[in-house]
Formats: sequence, structure tokens, C-alpha cells
Amino acid sequence: MNKPTRTTSAAHSGKEHIILREAGAEAADMLARVHAAAFGGEKGWSAQSIAEMLAVEGTEAMLALARETEADKQDDGVPVGMIITRMVWGDGEILTLGVDPSWRQRGIGGRLLATAMNGMVMLGVNRVFLEVAEDNTAAITLYESLKFERMGRRPNYYLQEGGRRVDALMMVRVFGVGCGG
Repeated sequence: MNKPTRTTSAAHSGKEHIILREAGAEAADMLARVHAAAFGGEKGWSAQSIAEMLAVEGTEAMLALARETEADKQDDGVPVGMIITRMVWGDGEILTLGVDPSWRQRGIGGRLLATAMNGMVMLGVNRVFLEVAEDNTAAITLYESLKFERMGRRPNYYLQEGGRRVDALMMVRVFGVGCGG
């Protein structure tokens, strides 16, 4: 994948087309830039840690790229969203999902999550797990809209700005087994 020369915070007209593309270790820099934009620079994962994660069997990533036009195949697009997943023993896990703040509320996170879950189910995953900060109401609303259910809590899991700790909600989506789901 060629590196886009624009940044994730580039101005946008609202008429861009969003494409989803699988991303491997070669895209670790782009994934790290989107992660930093989505979660704040200090909380963002490094390109090296992302590349190391993607080297583990069963771990996959996907980028959401904004293009000026749907047909413009010469334009790789601006990376505006990302997801990293892992599959182990019939279970899936959302390791991280992030969208650049200037691109939120456009369905990008939902498309990334739904596409990743569909791929995992096609490979035999029966359950998908994730953790989310209990104060991230937009993400919780998204997850619940996709039938994730709360299953537990990790106290003081996330460190927020100013040293404040926030619990993680543990959520799961269980897919039907044997009856089309």
C-alpha cells in the first residue's frame, strides 16, 4: 500500500467516499497515526507495537480511507479509521477501534466493526469480545446497536488525562450456532 501524503486531520468536504482495506504490518505507520488521532497522542499505540501485534497469527487490521471520489483508484485515500482484531480458538476480540475525531458520526466505526465481525464469523468465530471505557458513551452505543452485551467490568483499567482512572466495561457479542445465527 502506498503511503498517502496527506494527514488524517486533512480538511474534508463531506463528499469523500470511504473505502475499507485490509492492512498488514506495512501499514503500521498509518494505523498508528489514526490510533493517535483517535485516542490522543500519548495514549496512541506506536507503529512498532502495532507491527509486532500484526505479526501474531490470528491478528488482523483494517483501515478506513477517505477518497475524493469513489472511482479514483490512483488515490490511496486519507486514513481516517482503523480496527485491529484477534481470533483465537473460535473467539474473536476487538483489540482497538478508532476513528479520527474530525471524521466521527459518519458510520465509519460501525462499518469497520461490522466488516471485521462478518469476516471473523465467516472464519468460524462464535463470540467477539471487547473492552471499552465506561465513560465512552458513543462507543458503548455503537457496540450495543450491534448486539454486544455487557458481561463484566475491570476496575480502574484505563488511565485518562490528569491521572483519572476509568473502569473498562467488558462486552461480548454471541453469534447463533448451527442455525444461521
